Amino acid sequence: MLKLKDVSVAYKEKNVLNKLNLSAEKGEVIGVVAPNGTGKTTLFHVMANFLKPNAGTVTFFDSIEYKTEKDELTIHKQLVTFPDQGDLFDELSGVDHLNLYANLWKGTTKHVPDIIDRLQMTNYVKRKVKTYSLGMRQRLCFAMMAAADTPIMLMDEVMNGLDVANVAMISNHLLQMKKEDKLIFIASHLLENLDLYADRVLFLKDGVIVYQEDLHEASVDYIKIELKPDQYKTLCNDIEVPEEHHYIAKRLFCLPLSNLTPEEKATWIERLLLYKGKDLTIGPLGTVEFYEKYYHEE
Repeated sequence: MLKLKDVSVAYKEKNVLNKLNLSAEKGEVIGVVAPNGTGKTTLFHVMANFLKPNAGTVTFFDSIEYKTEKDELTIHKQLVTFPDQGDLFDELSGVDHLNLYANLWKGTTKHVPDIIDRLQMTNYVKRKVKTYSLGMRQRLCFAMMAAADTPIMLMDEVMNGLDVANVAMISNHLLQMKKEDKLIFIASHLLENLDLYADRVLFLKDGVIVYQEDLHEASVDYIKIELKPDQYKTLCNDIEVPEEHHYIAKRLFCLPLSNLTPEEKATWIERLLLYKGKDLTIGPLGTVEFYEKYYHEE
């Protein structure tokens, strides 16, 4: 449905994207994470043709690229990007915005009342946007994408400014969109939230995807415990630690259970429980741990 091949973007002498390759299919929710200023928004801008790459191609539906105005129009009928709050019209109501997006992309507004109901906007959606709080504006921006109802959606920090209840509501709506075979890219700083609805999470670094976390693969369980650098050093000096372990961000020791016998598992748990005051947990590594591994270990 979407393929990027050897896409490169450079600003002056800095490579923001460096021969990046990516394929995505319908029915996927793909998280994109990286520290601010390291390529997430640039990647989305290239996908949406807001920015021309220095090299490489972006292909939709196996054969369509941004080559002609006709191609651009064909793609943009199938793709919508998350609106910026600054682009909202203060004197228009929320309904006006939803109808605008629905008419532009769908040619009908019949589905708008259902979106208003599902996103619990009934009590304020007819008011002018200038009266909205930041959270209400953010929910409206998401509702506008739902009103466009395109097969491909690019959402940059969709959860910004939302409280816990609204994050949960948007997350549930994303799961419903996935069932409708949408291809959705989400850049978000709410890493634990991505684990709830994403099919995979891409980690960008130095202009390329350095790791892809597939949330459908069978997860490996780890013993996890926080250790200070001196404690970790002492542990490694006192006993042979399996090479497959991770010491993340100079704080989190993670030992995979997959290659340990039941006796070895019990021994390791007993050994690590000697670190009094430290919480020991068992479970897979999540997006938070991988983020720390790739961005906080240097």
